[in-house]
Amino acid sequence: MTPRIALSATAVAGILAASLVAGATAAEATPVGNCPDHRPVPGNADSLTVTAPAGQVITGYCVKSAGLKGTKGAPETVVLATPVTSIVLRHTDGGNLTHYSLVLKAATVPTPEPEPTPEPESTQNPPAIKNGSFDWDWTYEAPQCDGLVVAYPSNIPSGQANDVNIRLETDQGQVTLNYHLDQGTWSGTTAFVYSQHRLWPAGVSEYTVTWTQVGGSNYHWQGAVECALGEVSPETGTRNGYAVVRTPGTPATPGTETGTDAPDVVEGYRTGRTKVSKGQRVGSDIVVVRGLADGTVELQKQTKRGWKSIRTVTAKDGNAVVTYPKQRKKGKFSYRLTAGDYVSDVLTVKVR
Repeated sequence: MTPRIALSATAVAGILAASLVAGATAAEATPVGNCPDHRPVPGNADSLTVTAPAGQVITGYCVKSAGLKGTKGAPETVVLATPVTSIVLRHTDGGNLTHYSLVLKAATVPTPEPEPTPEPESTQNPPAIKNGSFDWDWTYEAPQCDGLVVAYPSNIPSGQANDVNIRLETDQGQVTLNYHLDQGTWSGTTAFVYSQHRLWPAGVSEYTVTWTQVGGSNYHWQGAVECALGEVSPETGTRNGYAVVRTPGTPATPGTETGTDAPDVVEGYRTGRTKVSKGQRVGSDIVVVRGLADGTVELQKQTKRGWKSIRTVTAKDGNAVVTYPKQRKKGKFSYRLTAGDYVSDVLTVKVR
């Protein structure tokens, strides 16, 4: 696995201490195009681990990067779904980080209650539009080892973005983390940190992010972000993470990661080609599902933007019935089943 670049705890502590010194000189004043009250990121790192001072928590951050080819790495403000004491900063455009700033608040409320620190205003994202209406198939970035960052479209309908689900396979079993907002909706750019969730198993050392679902979008990310954690830092209490991203069913590249492809967990699924008339359905398939904790598989359909999950099928006593949608248009359509790292061969349907 390729190690993510992270500064030492001593270096991070020095940067944070410097960022809290009042009365910056004119030479340190924020230039146009950087985060407010920014601090530079030394070296050529595409990520930076930062920790809040004692008695405070991080509620959001602003980060700027050099960007990758075709991107600018413009200042990006992120509001955390849950305040944290430590977090890994990255930019959604990628590239080496150049500047950052943190929004902090007291971890506990003293008496008398102080004037609260204003929450950051998240970066306004472009709207998602398709054929003049809201695009329900808008996508988001793949998850990282520390969390999922979602850039919500500015025009997302009210009440459609109050749930996020993230499924992980850990060395202590499978876990699905649900982030639910009782009132209002998630908006702007929001980070969902795994280790801050109440269901995160204590003592996890290895895990793989396999599936995410974001309320307000029909798009489901599915893949394999494999993560292993190093020793806990005595200064920050956090671990250094390493990750490899691999799409389901893709064989490992020698020398880049360990392990082999997962064995088939679904048997009896029809593949190849079949024909139906317009307005009819493809006959249902009865498949055998093995080795899945929740016994669920996803039926996916190929679209111009890639594979899209259209149905979740749950097995009963090891058997599952896969039903297909009514074929309303003539042409060729492709379907497949996925479950964790398993991806079936393709069934192509010709509609006459």
